[in-house]
Amino acid sequence: LESSSIDNQLWLDYSVKVKTATGFSYGGDASLRGLWLNYEWNQFLIRPTVNYKINRTFDAALAVALFQIWNKNYPNITEVRIHQDFSFEWPPVQWFSVFGRARLEQRFFSYQAEELSNEFRVRGRLLLGIQSQDLTWFGEKRPIFFQTLYEGFQTFGNDTNFILNQSRFHIALGHRIASNWRYEIHFIRQGTRLNPQNELRVNEHIFRLRVFHTIDKKKSKNIIEEIENDRVGNFN
Repeated sequence: LESSSIDNQLWLDYSVKVKTATGFSYGGDASLRGLWLNYEWNQFLIRPTVNYKINRTFDAALAVALFQIWNKNYPNITEVRIHQDFSFEWPPVQWFSVFGRARLEQRFFSYQAEELSNEFRVRGRLLLGIQSQDLTWFGEKRPIFFQTLYEGFQTFGNDTNFILNQSRFHIALGHRIASNWRYEIHFIRQGTRLNPQNELRVNEHIFRLRVFHTIDKKKSKNIIEEIENDRVGNFN
């Protein structure tokens, strides 16, 4: 027997990336997430990340994250998460480009409840998206762009207490307000199955504001080159 419900969430994100002349970059992101109209579920995360740009098409990354989840009706959860990912962006063709990412996560959960034992899970994620070319409706130095993307999740193993089989579909508007700053506004429809014993399905509508700051230690003065080298960014 299955039942379903709809949640509305708000996510606020800040990401920073420091580029170096070696191909490596470092930084990370922080986020506050919660339900739109109440405080039954809230989450804070911080995620230091190291990236390596293999060439203009391929990137690799390693990150360690701390997630803290506060629940009103369920046990609070602390998660330590390590991930490795490999991403690509094909060169733009006419008015759009295609990008993708494969990620493997190792997740360590600590439940603040005596009846639940701590847990380790491995999860795979696969993302594929399309991004428009930069549109200079607000001037050449402040272009906007559009994105649509889909991400699927697969948790390996069956010994899990909560949250399985997620998928996310995004539509987004991005705006480059300077050569090293941009923001994106996302609408995400996320499908989640909670507690596989009772097959509760939750359809979540997520409104997400993402702010990105790029610091280039190479000190390039070519604004167009800086924009082209940071078209897609991170999709965490």
